[in-house]
Amino acid sequence: MMQTMRQNMKVILWILVLAFIATIVFSWGMGGFKGGGPQQGIVAKVNGVDIPIDKLENLIQQRYTYEQNQQEGNLDEYRVKQIRSEVWDELIRDMLIEQEVKKLGIHVSDKEIAYLVQNNPPDFIRQNEYFQTDGTFDPAKYQDFLRNPAAARDLMMLEESYRKSLPNQKLLNHILALATVTDQEVWQRYVDDHLKGKAKYVLFASSDSNVDSSVITQKRIEDYYFAHRDDYRIPEKRRIIYTIFAEVPSKEDSASVLELAKELKTRIEEGGDFAELAKEYSDDRSAENGGDLGFFERGRMVPDFEEAAFSAKTGELVGPVQTKFGYHLIMVTDRKKEDGVEKVRASHILLKLQPSADTRDQIRNQATGFAEEVRESDFAQAAEVYEVNIDTTIFFEHNGNIPGIGRLPAASDFIFARPVGETSPTYPIRDGILVFKILDVQKERVQKLEEVKSRIIARLLEEERIAQARDRCYKFYQTLESPDEFETKAKEAGMPPKVTEREFRFGEYIRDVGRDPAFTSAALALNAGEVSQPVEGQNGYYLIKLIEKTEIDSTDFLEKRDEIRQQILNTKQNLFYSQWLETARKNAKIEDYRYLYYRDY
Repeated sequence: MMQTMRQNMKVILWILVLAFIATIVFSWGMGGFKGGGPQQGIVAKVNGVDIPIDKLENLIQQRYTYEQNQQEGNLDEYRVKQIRSEVWDELIRDMLIEQEVKKLGIHVSDKEIAYLVQNNPPDFIRQNEYFQTDGTFDPAKYQDFLRNPAAARDLMMLEESYRKSLPNQKLLNHILALATVTDQEVWQRYVDDHLKGKAKYVLFASSDSNVDSSVITQKRIEDYYFAHRDDYRIPEKRRIIYTIFAEVPSKEDSASVLELAKELKTRIEEGGDFAELAKEYSDDRSAENGGDLGFFERGRMVPDFEEAAFSAKTGELVGPVQTKFGYHLIMVTDRKKEDGVEKVRASHILLKLQPSADTRDQIRNQATGFAEEVRESDFAQAAEVYEVNIDTTIFFEHNGNIPGIGRLPAASDFIFARPVGETSPTYPIRDGILVFKILDVQKERVQKLEEVKSRIIARLLEEERIAQARDRCYKFYQTLESPDEFETKAKEAGMPPKVTEREFRFGEYIRDVGRDPAFTSAALALNAGEVSQPVEGQNGYYLIKLIEKTEIDSTDFLEKRDEIRQQILNTKQNLFYSQWLETARKNAKIEDYRYLYYRDY
């Protein structure tokens, strides 16, 4: 048992330190180092504190190894990328927490640690069979373990794990202590979840308002603009010149595939089993069915394949036929006419045209050579020498997406971190290798009034339409002397009330209304038979008459009260922690240099 603990302690410590919040949260629901860059070997700085690349890589490797052992197999490329991102986020989080712990002077005493080791062992010990009796943790066995001199090393490691995780837990408790739940909140949650009603309503839609554009004066436009200038702030944008070295098969690759197709055809003609060869060699999903494609009519396949299949006799082997997918060997196995339409049944062996490993290496070497050369020469001239096409993007923002290329956060970070004129390293993308140079930058700015004038006019016109809808609604509301007149006067005004088709709860979707909390909240606040005051909704102003309302079961509420209180508390605690972390990230100075080490993340 001791040996097992020692073998697993590194993983245990990692779990405790990096994921100290996980238990609570889950219960709640390689470029160069040039110019102005960081010291080599530093992947980030958090409020001036360095994060070495070795530290990040070690944590990534630990997580990778742990998950690989859990599933007893290699992780796919997508999951490996996720791990890099998750570990990065956790590392930044833990740095911020550690700095806040120091700032608040939070510490743990030896007595606290000793008490926890003695009386509150972690779950990995409680769940260990060595400490259990009849499947349940046995405190007596644990105390015997503590008294065993041979356990000294394990106890030291356990104490160290508490020493690392307990200050963070204290900070978390400090943050979560701000979350409280009142009796009124518990009652309101129960009401929101259980109160239901049906209603009639009239909508005074803003879209029905006719607004004279002359009411939007230049002064109103200017006043609105200066009151909302931050809404028209444009972040920094950049553009690049780039080329993509396409990873396409060479003539030698194509000749090799064609040679294999001819060889397979010879084997089939000499008696080889078509279906078995399809299962072994075909690069198509039909391979598992021996290449059988079933019956198909004209217009269902690519032209060259279709022409060969419909021209062949039943039982005839044709090919190799080249299409955009590769080389095909085709055998027609049956023919028929169905509703006057000719159909054939065929099987095929598809050998895709793909670049070989040698070809890929040559393309990557060529891209690397190009990237090195254009650092010292003109991009367009170098592209002519290398016989590759070039393109230029439009100006774009720093959001991870590059126009014409797609989402590539690492390259985007490089573009917005490095100076104009710098050439990138190579970036593998789908079916090619990307190389680019930063061409130009547009600094952050506030758009001029003339640039946004039409948008402001549209906004002011919409405000006028909403105001007109409000006035019409209030005018009609003032004609009602009693709720009983609601239906009659609405019909007289040419607006017969609509009825909700079914009972609704707070915030639920209602046909013709949508998901409008203002509507459902106002309706369910009424008693049956009452008419609301004008209610501003998403589509205009409503008058609502509640026609049915369920009764609240107070006995059921009392039974569920404590459970509801805990649910609200958990939600609040989660929100408080998320808000604290978001604020800490926002206020921190985080310098991210991952783009210097990774081509993708």
